[in-house]
Amino acid sequence: MIRFIIPFILFVFAVSSCQNDAQQQLDAQKIAQKNDAVFKNISKMWQFNVPNVRPEVTTTLNTWNAWRQFEIELLQKPKSTLSAFQLKTKNIASKADALTQTIPLEYNKPQILSRITTLNTKIKSLEMYLYLNIIPEQKVARLIPEINEEIKGLYSQWDEIIIKKAIPKEIGEDVMLKALDTTRNARPDLMKQKMELSDKNK
Repeated sequence: MIRFIIPFILFVFAVSSCQNDAQQQLDAQKIAQKNDAVFKNISKMWQFNVPNVRPEVTTTLNTWNAWRQFEIELLQKPKSTLSAFQLKTKNIASKADALTQTIPLEYNKPQILSRITTLNTKIKSLEMYLYLNIIPEQKVARLIPEINEEIKGLYSQWDEIIIKKAIPKEIGEDVMLKALDTTRNARPDLMKQKMELSDKNK
């Protein structure tokens, strides 16, 4: 009796194992098909733009290595797999992190830093979405134009800085601005001397 039971058990295990292998292959095939469809959709959405700007802005940006590296990474579109897009967003996020740390002095202004921070946040969201098990394609589709808008906004502000710089100051404006800048004119040592003299004269 045992002679028949052991071969039967082995047969059941073999059949079960074959079924599991077949199911795993089927699941893997479904995942591959799904990823392929997601890859094609994201590939269609993946359109990043850099505006045309004044030569003065271009000159500054050409000396800002971190921005150049960021733009190069952003404009190189992956062509092979979904994994390539995931790696691309990781690299873009890494380049975006370096922007605020290396910003040129003339662009180191609150409104510029605020825009770069917002841009960075949106890029990190894009990276997070692409690494989810189920990628929210609609959110990705909304986020890419938003990133383009942030980049466009940055370029507009850089243009504005150049325009304001080119406007000639009115006569006496420099003197007035210096007078308004109380922190620059504050001299604690002179203030102390005046107070001491005032106390002596009382």
